[in-house]
Order: sequence, then structure tokens, then C-alpha cells
Amino acid sequence: MVEIGRLLEMVARGVPSLILRPWDFPFFWLLVGLVALQYRRVAENERRLYGVAKNQALRHVLVAMGYGLIGGVVASLLMAFLGVSLSGTGVVWLLPLALLLMAVSPRLMCFSYAGGLVSASYLLFGWPKVHVPALMALVAVLHVTESVLIFLRGSSCATPVTVRDAVGGGVRSGFLLQGFWPLPLLMLFVVILPPGAAREGLMEMPSWWPLVAPPAELAAQPGAVFTLFPVAAVLGYSDLAARFSPRTKARRSAALLLGYSFILLALAVISSTRPEFVWLAALWGPLGHELVVKQGTAGEFRERGALAPAPDGVTVLDVLPGGGAQAAGVQSGDVLLEVDGQPTVDPSSVASAMGWGNRKVTLAIRRDGIRRDLIVELRAMEPDGPPVLGIIPLPPDGVAPQLEVHNRGFLQLYLRRLLRR
Repeated sequence: MVEIGRLLEMVARGVPSLILRPWDFPFFWLLVGLVALQYRRVAENERRLYGVAKNQALRHVLVAMGYGLIGGVVASLLMAFLGVSLSGTGVVWLLPLALLLMAVSPRLMCFSYAGGLVSASYLLFGWPKVHVPALMALVAVLHVTESVLIFLRGSSCATPVTVRDAVGGGVRSGFLLQGFWPLPLLMLFVVILPPGAAREGLMEMPSWWPLVAPPAELAAQPGAVFTLFPVAAVLGYSDLAARFSPRTKARRSAALLLGYSFILLALAVISSTRPEFVWLAALWGPLGHELVVKQGTAGEFRERGALAPAPDGVTVLDVLPGGGAQAAGVQSGDVLLEVDGQPTVDPSSVASAMGWGNRKVTLAIRRDGIRRDLIVELRAMEPDGPPVLGIIPLPPDGVAPQLEVHNRGFLQLYLRRLLRR
């Protein structure tokens, strides 16, 4: 185990150094730019909906880089411990196929679907040439890493929205959860040393390693040795939290994804030495992920929501940054009962009770069944803007949705428009 410990130490020390030398690893910083564009889009959508960005792009990008570094270390250590080499695996097929699947449905842009399809094609037709155990082990490790990041940060970027389900037609108010993390990785590759090349300094690994052997044609080469090479990836998360709070929904999603990933990882390791399990690994990749998606979205538009309208007040869906309500400690889920002694039974009564002017108001709210009185100073959230309370009330039933949830990619949308013509 001494050699394994040395390998893991090399990985743990090497991954952080990748982001400290941007001139040596520019591809990672390109992915950071793509992550920044995604968070900028989130902020722009929030400004369009509420006039102010609840989630600031720069802060999320900086935090995402920190947690992406943690994820990169976790993924690299797992891959190194398992001995998963990307050489000869056919990993180059994953990204183009994932992009093609995204054209059909955005939620299919996941390596679990692309990896399963590529593996099934190879097992059925012998093309393209892929190494199924290593390919599915890679998919499993990335999903283990994703589940850790979702658990830690999945609820940090939550946008309050009212959403309509394109399939069932139901309308719910909740939170759109999004997260993007750039990962610096050190991955194993197999290189062939020329005959007579010096082998001093190479580590002699234990006989049980690697747990996921490289393709036989590579392993049989007398000069085959493992080396570490930098790779970059991006992990993304998107979900709707209506039935549960954002924190609870993110942690439920993380637990489901972690369970799926461990099963896939076990099948990949077993299939490396037991070929009869290869088909199970290839099929569990997409089918197991589909079960995770179905279980994660079950009841979002049918079951009772985490927030419900109150008969004697206005339920707070969320508070806006910079507003007086946030400064006074108003939280999502509070029920606004009175403003300066005037009852508030709907959002319009809140506005009429406050009127205009830079002044302080007294709010009566109910939290966890207990009434509280708060003194709130109305604040302007924009330069030269009016002073406002800064709450997003839970919309009443029948309100028009702000967004529509559908799984149609641009290829489906184009074909639908073509058929309508």
C-alpha cells in the first residue's frame, strides 16, 4: 500500500498546482469562462424577472472554482486508486454524442447516457472501439464527484420562480436550482516506453492494482507504464425545488445520485475481470440515471409544496438582496400578517399598506407558528430607485407562470416548427 499512498499523494499535490499555472493549463481557464457565462445568464434572468440579481455571478464563479478544486481532487484520487486509465477507452466519443443527445433533449447531455449508448454499440456491433469497464468507471467517478458538490453547494444558487409543467400543465412556485463547477483533474494514461528505456524511478504497484485494468492490447505491451496527465471538465446541476426546500431537495438529489454512482462503479470494477457483467454496467449507466431523474422529479407538480398560501397573510417566497426585508431578517417561508397594523391578505394589500417614501415600517410576521414584530427600513435596491420592502410573495393559484419546464432540445423544437408550417 506504500506505492498507492505515494501515487495518491502525487495526485493530491498535483491537482491544486494545475490552477496556479494558467499558462501551462489554459483549457481549464476556458472552462472557467464558460461557467462564468452560465452564472451571468442566471443573474440576467433574475434581473429580468425581479429587477435585481439575487445571485451575483462573480461571487458564484469564485466559489465554484474553490469547490471545483475540491471535486477535482476527489475525482482524481478515486480514478488513481482504481487505476482507471483513459488510454484506449474511447472517451473521445462521449462529448460529441452528449452534444448530439442534447439536441434531442437538454437533460440527455450527460455522460451516463452517452457512455451507455457507446458501450452498447460496441458490445453489439464492435464499433466504436471502447473499453466499457474503464468508460463506465469514469462516468461513475464523475457522478460521485457531482453528488458531493450537489450536497455541499446544490442549493446555493436558487432562483425563485413560478413554473408550468409542459407535460402535465401544472403550475407551481418554488426555486430553480443551478450549479456549475470547473474541475482540474489528473488522470492516468498508459504510455509505451521504447525498448531499452530506463525504468529507474518507476513505482512497482501491488499485484491487485489496477482494479480496472486497461485494454488488453495495451496491458500486454512490455513497455506499458502509467503516467499522469492534466484534464479539465465541467459538472453542472439543474433542478426544481417546489415540493421540498432548496436545501432538502439538493441533499435528496445528492443521495440518489451517490447511490446510483456506487452501483455503477461496482459494476465497472467487477466487469473488468468478469466479462459477463459488462452488459450490466453498460445498461445501468443510462437506465439507472433515468431512475434517478424520475425519482428526483416525482411529485414536484402533484404533491403539496414546501410553501403554501396562508389564509390570514402573505407567504414570503423569497427576499431580494439589498432590500429592507433582507436586512431585517425576513426569510423564505415567513407569513407576512400586518404592515404598520394593517392586515395583509394578498400582495396588493402589502403595497397599499406601505405606500411610498423612505421610511420605516413595522412588520408582523409568523415563523414556525410564532408571531414576531420587526422594524424594517425600506431601501432602494437600485440607484435612484424607490425604497422598497424587497420581498417576493408566493403567487396565488392561477397566476401566469414565469417559466415552462420541458425537455425538448433545439432539434425537437425545429422539427415541431417545421411540421406546423
